[in-house]
Amino acid sequence: MKRVFLTYLFLCSMLGNILAQEITGKVLEQETSEPLIGVSVSVENSTKGTITGLDGSYSVPAKKGDVLVFSYIGMITQKVTVQNEKVINVHLSQNENMLEELVVVGYGTMRKEDLTGAISSLKGKDIEATTSSNVLEGIAGKLPGVQVVQNSGTPGGDVTVRIRGIGTINNADPLYVVDGMPVNGGIWFLNSNDIQSIDVLKDASATAIYGSRGANGVVMVTTKKGIKGKTQVSVDYGYGFQKIAKKYDMMNAADYAALHNEMRKNAGFELNPDFANPSSLGNGTDWLNQIFETAPIHKVSATISGGNKTVHTTSLGYYKQDGILKSTGYEKVTLQSNLCSEISSKFRLTTNIALSGEKRDNQDAYTVIANAMRILPSIPVYDGDNNYGGPTGSSELNGSAINPVGILNTQTNTANAYRGIANVSGEYDIASFLQFKTVVGVEAGYNYNDSYIPKYKWGNAQQDETKQTTSSAYEVLTVWDNTLTFNKTFNKHAITALVGTSFQNYTKRWLSASGTGRSSDATVELDNALEAESVGGNRSDWAIMSYLGRINYSYDNKYFLTASLRADGSSRFGPKNRYGYFPSFSGAWTISNEDFMQDNKVFSFLKLRAGYGMTGNQLIDNFIYTDRLDALGQYNFGSSSNSSSNTVGLIYPDKLSNPDIKWESVEQYNLGIDMAFLNNRISFTADFYLKNTNDMLTQVPVPQTSGSSLNSADWPYVNIGKVRNTGMEFSINTVNFETKDFKWNSGFNIAFNKNKVINIGGSDIFEYLLLLREGEPINVFYGYAVDHIYQNLDDVFTGPAMEMRASDKNSHNSQTNTSPGDIAFKKFTDGDVITEKDRTIIGNPHPKFTAGLNNSISYKNIDISFFLQAVYGNEIFNEIRREHESMSTTYNQLASTSNRWTGENSSYSMPRAIYADPNDNNRRSDRYVENGSFLKLRNLNIAYRLPERWTKSLSLQGVKVYANIDNLFTITKYSGLDPEVGVNGYDYVIYPPARTFMFGVNINF
Repeated sequence: MKRVFLTYLFLCSMLGNILAQEITGKVLEQETSEPLIGVSVSVENSTKGTITGLDGSYSVPAKKGDVLVFSYIGMITQKVTVQNEKVINVHLSQNENMLEELVVVGYGTMRKEDLTGAISSLKGKDIEATTSSNVLEGIAGKLPGVQVVQNSGTPGGDVTVRIRGIGTINNADPLYVVDGMPVNGGIWFLNSNDIQSIDVLKDASATAIYGSRGANGVVMVTTKKGIKGKTQVSVDYGYGFQKIAKKYDMMNAADYAALHNEMRKNAGFELNPDFANPSSLGNGTDWLNQIFETAPIHKVSATISGGNKTVHTTSLGYYKQDGILKSTGYEKVTLQSNLCSEISSKFRLTTNIALSGEKRDNQDAYTVIANAMRILPSIPVYDGDNNYGGPTGSSELNGSAINPVGILNTQTNTANAYRGIANVSGEYDIASFLQFKTVVGVEAGYNYNDSYIPKYKWGNAQQDETKQTTSSAYEVLTVWDNTLTFNKTFNKHAITALVGTSFQNYTKRWLSASGTGRSSDATVELDNALEAESVGGNRSDWAIMSYLGRINYSYDNKYFLTASLRADGSSRFGPKNRYGYFPSFSGAWTISNEDFMQDNKVFSFLKLRAGYGMTGNQLIDNFIYTDRLDALGQYNFGSSSNSSSNTVGLIYPDKLSNPDIKWESVEQYNLGIDMAFLNNRISFTADFYLKNTNDMLTQVPVPQTSGSSLNSADWPYVNIGKVRNTGMEFSINTVNFETKDFKWNSGFNIAFNKNKVINIGGSDIFEYLLLLREGEPINVFYGYAVDHIYQNLDDVFTGPAMEMRASDKNSHNSQTNTSPGDIAFKKFTDGDVITEKDRTIIGNPHPKFTAGLNNSISYKNIDISFFLQAVYGNEIFNEIRREHESMSTTYNQLASTSNRWTGENSSYSMPRAIYADPNDNNRRSDRYVENGSFLKLRNLNIAYRLPERWTKSLSLQGVKVYANIDNLFTITKYSGLDPEVGVNGYDYVIYPPARTFMFGVNINF
């Protein structure tokens, strides 16, 4: 019987081979009918497979009933069942299905449907509408768990990105990877028109493949690649203008003079005779109007793509933005070139090159704006001799601010930066299931800064000699990666395994020098300075050697497992802890592919995900595991003379080392669910995470007897800190309507995060305003709490502050004691006197949630899209109000001070005006803490595509005209210029954001 059975199996096998035939055909691109190279063609549930050649052709053995699977990056996967035909031609179309699309992961790509980790993605078309020069501003609010904060409105200004909260008090920036290459200096150098996609790896199961650099998340950027076919040319040009979105309302000359008289009178001081008749001064000078203007902005980019054996995309971009603050501006030129050559059916060579140069006319925005707000409105821009005006006489009466118009017109501060990134990769198919890839990359940057201050005398303000400072730096990062990838399907089992090595080496050198004096104002080179003031220079080097591996396993397209391990050795750590090991594990269950779900009428797709992983953070100073010595100067031994024979140089331990220092490690747990309904017209994703930063590096004080510097910046680092972030992320995308002429798509995301310091090794760490305390979020505001405004003397004498200054009413003196109109601060400790121990936590800069809503509507040839961003639950410390609602010094004040206390029951929120502020009403307190929540229409885009019959008559493939508006409105209770003030929530003299209007045209040839 056994023999009969084996014979039967043998005959069936032979029959199967006999019935199998060679299926041939071509794979073409749907829209252009051009052949596609490198398309994977496989027989489902077998080991048979191949890839298409240069002309898109393929040949694979298959029999009737077999299912051929055609898959290609960026295209929708197709399955075709073999019947009796011998030739099967297939057209693949661009992938618009969210579940089918490919996303970039570390050292490879995956179908989004197969992911086990938490990854959020954006296509290039989702960010190209922004008018900003910075690609990252285009993703603000569009990805759950990814917080993008604009630090200022400076032309070409940078932004801060935080992924799933702040996990460390050290550098919390994510890792940026451009076309597979980690970069060191951010991605400011990229042109938004060159972006194909941005994929953000958020949980540790996704980022662990980057080990020591993945603790803060990874931003994967893929630039546009060409598609084989005839050459295509695209030109995009836009021109617009910017206006200041909001301006501080300052006092005019008459109102300030009246306020100045009042605060000096309340202090018992002499009045300014120039302010004897305040109303006669009129409005005076509106200094903010003098320094801001409506400014032009324009950008242009041209792209050429196509090819045959070598597919290419090359683009050139130019961006120019004049600042709304006069004499500021930004220019950037970019060149991006990507080439992919099919050397043979088994070997492919790819090169990616990005070059960029930028120039910034920065001025010193802080100095200019601060002086514009401080200088008195009674002072004219120019004096009687047509020189720049300024305060004269007593600074106590007339102030000491410097003319901001003079600063803008005479001082320069320029910064030039150049960056180039190039990588070359070779891929060789050792077998149909085994591929070797090597990548060699270089990132090089050069920066040159120059500032020049001429000598001047504007009123009392005087610069006796010119001063010039220059600095330059260059940096080089080299990368060499080697990976071996195994990809095989066995019946219902699919395995993709990767092993590899990665080497990175970074070098930076910088020099700076400054000089004073100049023989002639016509010379502007440092070499012409009469006296050298300072010279400095330094170097920085680090290297990482890494070993990595990852395996992806799936069964029957239902069950997915992923495991990875990376070992990193970094020069930033000592021999004891040089290597760190970062594992991850994750799994997913696609429930919708189960047999029992096939008849369900609710879910188009349903998947559960779970993952755990560990990553590290090596973004610390170099060589802090060993003692650092610094030069103390010179000392003369044994002689009262200055004989050089007795003079020696001295060094001392500047920063004590910690030879046991090790990695900051981040462990993260993630649970997720992906769902789709109504044939994928509604898709929903939810993630829940717990993220622990362990062994956080914290500086601890050392005894003075150690001989180390008493400066806290020089204290040694130890691994004693722990920070926890917990959160939830939700996103939903919907196809609301879809007809031949009308389409409406929406996308909404919301993310909740809670940050908590678990351990910092004991005592609180406090700096200026920000506090680190166990049990609280990172960098909460720490200060005094306002109780009320004293309304009369009886109220004053029951308050603790008065008991510190007087024992009875007869000793009251308005100049030295607390008086009606002053602030009564809350007392939290025993005793009768308000002290520093009565400070408390007064604010939290971290939002409770962030959200974004995007809508895209098209009707025939008209496209409209708008994006709303919301941030809720964060607080901002308004330092501007602290200075310009102080009513205690000779600075101009905000117009809001007209609501100050002037008598009993006149105000319950703003204190009296009194010079020198004897009660210290102006101390850092919750008086200046405001609600930072906002809803912002970040971008509105309206476009019109010319009818095809018009463009064809012009021999064009397409023409689109468009209008973009950025920052059209912001709904907020915050009184400052803009609630986006940086992740620490501290607002003091930022470059104000602009409202931008841009009009443009896109032409495809």
